[in-house]
Amino acid sequence: MTMTKEEKKAQAEERARVKKIMDEVGRYLQSEVTTLEGKTKDKQIKYFSGASLVDALLSSKWGDENDDLFVETRKEAAEFCTGLLSSELFIALRTKTKKRPLDPEVEKKRKKSSKPLKFDVVNDAEMFIDSPESYYMWKYSPMGIWAWIIGIGVLMGVVAMALVPVWPGQAQIAFQYITNGSGVLVGIFFALLIVRLILFMAVWLFSKGVYHFWLLPNINDDKLGIMDTLKPFYTLDDYYLEKEKKERRSKRREAQRSAASGSELTGSAAEDKKNI
Repeated sequence: MTMTKEEKKAQAEERARVKKIMDEVGRYLQSEVTTLEGKTKDKQIKYFSGASLVDALLSSKWGDENDDLFVETRKEAAEFCTGLLSSELFIALRTKTKKRPLDPEVEKKRKKSSKPLKFDVVNDAEMFIDSPESYYMWKYSPMGIWAWIIGIGVLMGVVAMALVPVWPGQAQIAFQYITNGSGVLVGIFFALLIVRLILFMAVWLFSKGVYHFWLLPNINDDKLGIMDTLKPFYTLDDYYLEKEKKERRSKRREAQRSAASGSELTGSAAEDKKNI
């Protein structure tokens, strides 16, 4: 059956909406999930466990009721992470050495001389596994604002410095204006950072620590693109409300873990009884 133009447009908009959500979740998880140093055949990597990824997702704003995405259980979170795996935001790994649970506290106590885990890349993995002994590494690495600024600045600077002696007089004057303008833009950026801090401190003091106000809250996030750093324009959060939400999500996650452990123990006991 041939699709109408309206149906094709709706389908394209839905794909764009889903991609936007997945990119946002991917950026968040990449900044929040604990990673450790490891090795593959040809390079050093930073890896994480499937359980830590699910924990981070359930502890995020998407763990509460949300219009864009709402994951309430570990099973739902794992299913969504399977979609991220299919979209190649991260890659599955298989250990070559003895497995070790990804526990930051245990990791801190390990001797510095201990060797990192060695992995093989699993390119054909189709299912995400919610386990402390399933490992993944990030493939998603968005170009940050500082990378754009530094890259473009270095490229323009090298070209300009090489060509200035052969430029006509008017071009040399224009170059001076450009370099002066660049200096002004850098000054505006740092002035903006100071204004943000002043506004934050003013709101924080007048509200006695209850409200946190940030102008352009993502301006320093180097994992975002240039336009994404300008959105949202500001945020105003209730500190105690956000703290309560995190505690509620943490309790719910612990309850789900306990229920899962209880189910495994019950199943093992039944199997043992059957064997007897």
